[in-house]
Amino acid sequence: MQTNLASALRVAAFAATFSLLPAFASATDDAAAADRAAEQLAVSGSVPVKNAGPYVEAGTFRIQVAAKLGSPSAVLADGTWLYQNREVNDSAARGTLVVRFDAKARVSSLSLVTPAVATAMTAPKKAPGAILVANRQ
Repeated sequence: MQTNLASALRVAAFAATFSLLPAFASATDDAAAADRAAEQLAVSGSVPVKNAGPYVEAGTFRIQVAAKLGSPSAVLADGTWLYQNREVNDSAARGTLVVRFDAKARVSSLSLVTPAVATAMTAPKKAPGAILVANRQ
């Protein structure tokens, strides 16, 4: 009788464990689906964003961006603005917000880039055709 009871308990525990697996699997799938921005940022170094807060999106004037987001952390030679330490809502994606403008001083695109990409964007460029030569002494 003891053996049958122990065996029955083992079977019940085994069945209960497998009945919970779909719940854990769906929770994991939901979390992964919800954080595609962080995954894309990690893989490609950049992720496009639709807006930066409720007032900055494609078409927003440069002056409005400055009013809503403040002064940029850096301004590139082509007029692109960079804002460090930004994040995507409901995601682990964090990095530098890149705001590009068109010829009419309106936002043309928004993206979030990793610190490595932001550093590469702000690094001084070599002059075309310049060659670095080392001499022995």
